[in-house]
Amino acid sequence: MQYLKDEVRNRIMTVAIKEFQDRGFLHASMRAIANNAGVAIGNVYRYFKNKEDLFNEIVEPVYKLFLGIETIHKQEIYSFEEIVNDVMEVMKEYKSQLLIMVDKSTGTKYANFKEEITALAEKSIKDSIWPELQKKGIEVSDPFIFCVIASTFIEGLFIILRKCEEEETTKYLIRQLMILFFDNLEKRFE
Repeated sequence: MQYLKDEVRNRIMTVAIKEFQDRGFLHASMRAIANNAGVAIGNVYRYFKNKEDLFNEIVEPVYKLFLGIETIHKQEIYSFEEIVNDVMEVMKEYKSQLLIMVDKSTGTKYANFKEEITALAEKSIKDSIWPELQKKGIEVSDPFIFCVIASTFIEGLFIILRKCEEEETTKYLIRQLMILFFDNLEKRFE
């Protein structure tokens, strides 16, 4: 029995990340991954049952991290800076995987990840802003506006993450986006 080596497994995963970035899940080729990793196709299948298993192995850590951030933020009120820092920590290690999950996951169980994150953001905005508005006697005639705010914010966040390479620029732009969307948001409903 041949022992599976971490370095071969890691090389396959590194090459697979590039393949999924370039071609997306549906069009990615296990044969191309094997060739680019310098291993036989049969060897790839010793490490991963199939393309879906390989894809899941690549994106699952970032998926769990994002859900973890959401869980933490449900329990406490965080500052813009803390949220930006949490997002940046994920980005340092998993930027490629996150963008693959958002942009290239059609045909996988992660295909709706962006919608999931948007729904979580909508719920968070609604849960934090709406009670404040009601306390002040401000009515929101259609709560769908929270969906619009969340969708637009999430899209802006991913535009920044796709286009910015430098960490400080990314942090600055995310912070500015958060201020634009959420600083004194309740006053805009008055």
